[in-house]
Amino acid sequence: MRYAAPVWLLTRALLFLAAMQIIPVGFPMSFENDIRLYSDWSDVLLTGQFPDNDEKWQYPPFAAIPMLAPHLLPFFDYLVSFFLIAILCDLGILLLIWRFCRRTGGGEGAVWAWVVGPVLLGPLLIARYDLMVAIFAVAALTASTDPAVRGALIGIGFSIKVWPIALLAGLRRWRELLTGSASAAAATVIACGATALVMPNALDFLTAQQERGLQVESMAATPFVLLRALGLWDGFSTYQHGAMELAGTGVDTAIRIAVLATPVAAVLLVVWWLRAHPTEATFYDAALTTVLLLVVTSRVLSPQYMIWLIGLAAVVFSVPKSSQKPVAWLLLAATLLTGITYPWVEEHYSWKGELPGTLVLSARNLLLLMAAVLSFRRLWTSTRRPPAEDDAGDRELHTVPTS
Repeated sequence: MRYAAPVWLLTRALLFLAAMQIIPVGFPMSFENDIRLYSDWSDVLLTGQFPDNDEKWQYPPFAAIPMLAPHLLPFFDYLVSFFLIAILCDLGILLLIWRFCRRTGGGEGAVWAWVVGPVLLGPLLIARYDLMVAIFAVAALTASTDPAVRGALIGIGFSIKVWPIALLAGLRRWRELLTGSASAAAATVIACGATALVMPNALDFLTAQQERGLQVESMAATPFVLLRALGLWDGFSTYQHGAMELAGTGVDTAIRIAVLATPVAAVLLVVWWLRAHPTEATFYDAALTTVLLLVVTSRVLSPQYMIWLIGLAAVVFSVPKSSQKPVAWLLLAATLLTGITYPWVEEHYSWKGELPGTLVLSARNLLLLMAAVLSFRRLWTSTRRPPAEDDAGDRELHTVPTS
């Protein structure tokens, strides 16, 4: 941490100045739009209810907490307060990873992965509330080995944004899985149930995603944006559900394929889970693999999703025997391309379908696809039963009793 701490401080100060447009980076509103939306939602939340009939609101009830938190800093306006809270969560993740590295003896590579990796996204890192979710996911992986504690942290993360529930896939023994799942369910029921009792519309998020279309950044959209850039597809982009989505020939089929791809990925993970011989790195490796598979099979792939993946990548860098370190390097490269894509070339691939921006996006998605395939393959091979145990099992199976 001798050098990592000042580098973290310097880079986050620069991100803050860039997000505030004190250091000009172009696209003045690119890093403020979502936070202004959070501010509008917080005004509604302060009245004691969740946004109603708002297609952009698609979040579990505890998402209200990071949106209301900036009001606790009365000396700053909402925008500045949000940035500061995001940076504090960023620091919290860094400290969790540093503490975990000391416990595992994994070296400082993981610390540097978090110091440098998220910065590749640019000011977007602190302009979304995903850091407030990632800190619970990283804590679930690093703060305790007790499955009940891990489950509770996963449940709290799920109550803010759904994806941390995927971390349960890494609990490798039945007792751990049952304990962790029960703890996560209890935390979720308490959080969501209590909120639903006192605030109307708290559970609308359960159906809010059903109408989502095919986001231009998603994996399934990649062939369409490439064909559009080459003049071979007559579809177009349209803004709905808070994102740029595609419309045109073949899009509905692609949506159906994407919707089916997620349960297929889940089945693969179940097969792995039943066959795997766990190691001390399995919990962390499976967490990265599961979240990565969910990201690449989703019909929505917003740039801030990389915050989740970089947090998990930093964790696997902390684990000496992790099988996922090559995957983590691919994710760092994909994060860099994401930072280039948004917002500097976003206008060209989202609105105009121009080739240079489309190629950057396609390269990013190709890296993510490669990472997902490699991640599952390495997870599978790293948890195969040792040959000695297989041979012993075969000998036992084929032994014929003698009288």
